[in-house]
Amino acid sequence: MPYELLFETIVYPGVIFLCLVIWLTQWYHRKVYARMQSRIGPLHTGPFGILQPIADYLKLFFKEDVSIEGSHPRLALTLISIAIGSLVALTLMLPITPFRPIVAEYDVMLAMYLLVWPTIAIALIGMLTPNPFSAVGASRIFSMTLAYEVTFVASILTPIILSTAIGASNYSLYHSCLNAWRLWFNPYTIIPMTLALIAALISLQCKLLSKPFDIPEAETEIVAGPFTEYSGFKLALIIGLHDLEMVVGSLLITMLFFGGFTPFAWLPWYLAMMITVIEYVVIVTILTWIKAMTARLRIDQALVIFWKYILPMAAIALLTSIVITYLVA
Repeated sequence: MPYELLFETIVYPGVIFLCLVIWLTQWYHRKVYARMQSRIGPLHTGPFGILQPIADYLKLFFKEDVSIEGSHPRLALTLISIAIGSLVALTLMLPITPFRPIVAEYDVMLAMYLLVWPTIAIALIGMLTPNPFSAVGASRIFSMTLAYEVTFVASILTPIILSTAIGASNYSLYHSCLNAWRLWFNPYTIIPMTLALIAALISLQCKLLSKPFDIPEAETEIVAGPFTEYSGFKLALIIGLHDLEMVVGSLLITMLFFGGFTPFAWLPWYLAMMITVIEYVVIVTILTWIKAMTARLRIDQALVIFWKYILPMAAIALLTSIVITYLVA
């Protein structure tokens, strides 16, 4: 049992597997983003530029790591490491583990806790340097957190609550991923599932600080926001945390809303996994499309959009799921 958990943490679906997915996802994301802007994207490093993300990481890893006076570099590394570890742990709760997943009733509370750590880490590392641009960027993250984190949690809870009405264990993320895809075939649950999916995608875009929600790191206003004073190894870990959050967030939406390979378990395993990859790529493409088609919003505009439109959408989906579950029970 300890060896199985060690294998899942380090190899699959843990660190090594996630590093491979980050590499391929970033190459695909940059290629699609460039094509949407009539550019070519990564081209020269490796076939079709596929090795460019690795080259960029290696460049940062071997650059000089400069720490300014008054900063707290070790604490920053600790926060980033905890955030990366939380996302790796979250993957062990999904039905992609080869042995025994981390699963229990009401473990969605743990999942929500793990999901919020990257936001906390990114905001706090901006406060650990005396640069005013970093402080402004961190304050913007804290302001936006109250909107998009609540929205993301409500949208994720919707299929989890609804899945309990069709036989899933009480508020278990693992069992919800195995059963929630069936909700698309129920006329009473299509609307809350649709609202929750839209809210989840938009709030994930905001969690990733991607356009139009790249307000905390607005280059033309506050240089790089909370990342202004970071370079070298620490900056590589910050970028890696961002890329890992994109991978895990997209994978979570893929498994929770569409079941991944679960609806196609009757097919050969390689075909089922291929369908899962296609679902994941579609989610990443949607996030890339939103980034390519929008311009950066002001902080007040982003908050108005979330509080007036996205959060009520997620709240309606969540309340509807509670009512449906109560009536079925």
